[in-house]
Amino acid sequence: SFMSEAQEISIGRELDAQVRQEMGLYENNELQRYVQDLGMQLARSSQRPNLPWSFAVLDSPAVNAFALPGGFIYITRGILPYLDNEAQLVGVLGHEIGHVTARHSAQQYTRGMGASLGVLVGSIFVPQIRPFGDLAEGGIGVLFLKFGRDDELQADALGAEYAAAGRWDPEQVPAFLTTLARIAETTDRNGVPNWLSTHPQPENRAERVGETVKKVRATAADGGAWTVDRDGYLARIDGIVFGDNPEDGIVRGNVFLHPPLRFALEFPEGWDITNSDEQVVAQEPGNKVFMVLRTIEQARGQPGALDRVAQEHMRKSGYKQ
Repeated sequence: SFMSEAQEISIGRELDAQVRQEMGLYENNELQRYVQDLGMQLARSSQRPNLPWSFAVLDSPAVNAFALPGGFIYITRGILPYLDNEAQLVGVLGHEIGHVTARHSAQQYTRGMGASLGVLVGSIFVPQIRPFGDLAEGGIGVLFLKFGRDDELQADALGAEYAAAGRWDPEQVPAFLTTLARIAETTDRNGVPNWLSTHPQPENRAERVGETVKKVRATAADGGAWTVDRDGYLARIDGIVFGDNPEDGIVRGNVFLHPPLRFALEFPEGWDITNSDEQVVAQEPGNKVFMVLRTIEQARGQPGALDRVAQEHMRKSGYKQ
C-alpha cells in the first residue's frame, strides 16, 4: 500500500458516507450503541488506537462483516443471529479491526482502485448489470474483493489477541469461524456477498487460530474468568429482522412484493431480480433487457437515470449515436 495514514482516513470517511447511504443502517439505536461500544473497547487495545474508529450495523440480510481503510467497521444484521454469544461478536469485530491495523484494507483498496477513484455506487447492488459500473475498478465494490490467505490468518490471530486483552474468551474465535464455514458461499439479493465470498477459508484455519488462542490464554495476566455472555447477547438481538426486510420489499422467485406499499410485480420466469432499499432491478437472461423500478422521490433525484443506463448499455454493445 502506498497510501499514508491520512489518506487512509480520508478515503475511509468518503466511502463511509456512501456505505451508510447506499446500504443503510439497521434502525435499532440500542444495538448500534452496543456494537460501537464493544468495537471501541477492542480498538483501544489495538496497534492503532488513535484512528477515528467507527462501528455500525448495516441493514442487510447478508452474513458478513467488512472494514474500510482508516478504521470504519461494518457488520450486517444478517450475521448476528449466527453468532452464539458476545465473545463471538467480539471475535468478528476484532478480526475486522485486524484487517485495518495490519493495513490489509488499505492494500486491498490500493490493488482494487489503481488510479481510478470514480464509480457509480449503485453498481454494488446490481453486479450483473454492467452499465452501472465495474465493481473491480472502484468505489465500495473493492470492499468485496477477497483477502489473501495470509491476511485472513493474521486477522484471525489479531482478533483473538484483542479479545483476550479485553478478557473475552478467545476460544470463541475458532468457534465462530467453524460456524461461518458451514454457511454456503452465496450472494444475497442486495448484491452483498456472504462471509466466505470475501473471507476465504484457508486450510486448517480454525486449528491455526487455535494455536494463537492457547498462547494468549497462557500469557494473559490473571484477571479472573473469561467473558462469554451468551444470555446478554441473545437478549440484545432478540427481535432482530432475519432475512429480507419487508419494509424494503421481498423477492420470492420471480415476484417482487412490497407489503407497506401494497403491491406486487411478477416478472417473466428466469429473470434475475435484485432488490435494495432504493431500487429494484430485473434483468432478462443474457443482459439484453432490464427494468429499473424506483419511487417517484428517487426518480426525481436522478432524472433520466434509466435513459442513461440504456444509452450506456447500447454504447458498450457497439451502437453509435
